[in-house]
Amino acid sequence: MAGRLGAKTVSLTGLIPSATDYGHALLKAVEGRNDLPTITTGHATTCSAVVLTIKKILLFSNRSLEQEKVAFIGLGSIGLNTLRLMLKCLPHPSNIILCDVYSKLESIQNIQRELISDLGFRGSIKIATSTSELPSEIYDATLIIGATNVPDILDIERVKPGTLIVDDSGPHCFSPEQAIKRFEKQKDILFTEGGVLLAPHPIETVIHLPEWIKNNLNEALWKEYVPTNPFEIMGCVLSSLLSTRFDYMKPTVGLLNVETCVQHYQGLEQLGFQAADLHCEGYVLQVEPK
Repeated sequence: MAGRLGAKTVSLTGLIPSATDYGHALLKAVEGRNDLPTITTGHATTCSAVVLTIKKILLFSNRSLEQEKVAFIGLGSIGLNTLRLMLKCLPHPSNIILCDVYSKLESIQNIQRELISDLGFRGSIKIATSTSELPSEIYDATLIIGATNVPDILDIERVKPGTLIVDDSGPHCFSPEQAIKRFEKQKDILFTEGGVLLAPHPIETVIHLPEWIKNNLNEALWKEYVPTNPFEIMGCVLSSLLSTRFDYMKPTVGLLNVETCVQHYQGLEQLGFQAADLHCEGYVLQVEPK
């Protein structure tokens, strides 16, 4: 369908990459078909959007990454490559906490060695594996990056005042309702979704819905189709356009390498993209840079 509409590259958004072996299953299914669009997971652009969001939330709080104790919850494709990209493109924090399920302990230990040997990290690294709930060490972090598929695993009530949260989990790793309530009442934390970009110019959108569908949509569902901010776009959605237009922002299938992420990150900055305003499920945090 996308090919018939003229698409040259198609992004696998949301959980589709995880369900298709990061696109390999789709490539196998369409093997020999030269009339179909190229496939990309969009993960290089998504990781770039998360790192740009880290940069923005630090700006809004007037803090520097060098002074932060950063915890990563979930070290799959997005979490791990966001970590790698952060260390490639931003100053190194003082401490890093690596958190994933206990069954991935050996993999996390390999990541620890990579951070030191390949990425030159010289700060403190702590491994904190989880079972049914997060280890207490996570709540010592001053900046938490979520990239897990376990909902509400981060207890907002236990988060220390001053904590910054950037979440690209699906669903969210914390309760948005509790986070919004705490922000409005105490104003002592900042949080945001991590995968949304702010374009330098408005993005025009053309939507076609058959009448029988449009007539059966209630207001809430209709809002899902209509962009509320013409400057905002999901990184994974934009990724297909970037890979079509620019040879140096290659489409990604399978596991990422950090060089590809750096190319997408630098490309976004050169094009004038930045992270979206701090937000969560339609709620925009009313906060000005300090």
